[in-house]
Amino acid sequence: MGRPRTITDERVMAALAAAIGRVGAARLTLADVAGEAGVSPGMLVQRYGTKRGLLLAFMRQAHQGGRLREVYDSAPDPLEGLIRAVVDSVGPETAPEEFANHLGFLHLELADEEFRELLAVFDETIRAELTACVAGAVAAGQLVVGDVAALVAAINSIRNGTQITWAMTRSTSLAEAMRRDLTTLLAGYRP
Repeated sequence: MGRPRTITDERVMAALAAAIGRVGAARLTLADVAGEAGVSPGMLVQRYGTKRGLLLAFMRQAHQGGRLREVYDSAPDPLEGLIRAVVDSVGPETAPEEFANHLGFLHLELADEEFRELLAVFDETIRAELTACVAGAVAAGQLVVGDVAALVAAINSIRNGTQITWAMTRSTSLAEAMRRDLTTLLAGYRP
């Protein structure tokens, strides 16, 4: 029987996210992640094999979903829940270099078929959660929607696009920019 894991995968993945933000995916080494997590590079090799294996594990874990619905459920009403869930889904505001480093990781993900397939699964998860949130706002009479799938696609586009625009302008906080853009879109669907 093997020794119990004293370092959780969650801790390693948090360290990986911090290291990617600090140095970028292209320059990232297992030593960067190990230093951030307080473990040896050998432990990472034993658990994940390679840098690629670690990054794939990160993609699988980070993109499981569920958080959007939790935030939605904690809001006072379905429409506010939808807005809060989308705002929360983009994560905390980051420094320009950190944002650029995470965006560089996205480029890696899009260029590699295995990573891209995981991104597609993540996108499906986000769309399913957004669909449930929109359906809740429709059922509560807060939105009038003829084509839920089209609205969900537009919300997801704002979710992704506002982050890029915000990174270029930084005229307000990311949360404020996301809330503003989403509220503008949803105004056309209010009864």
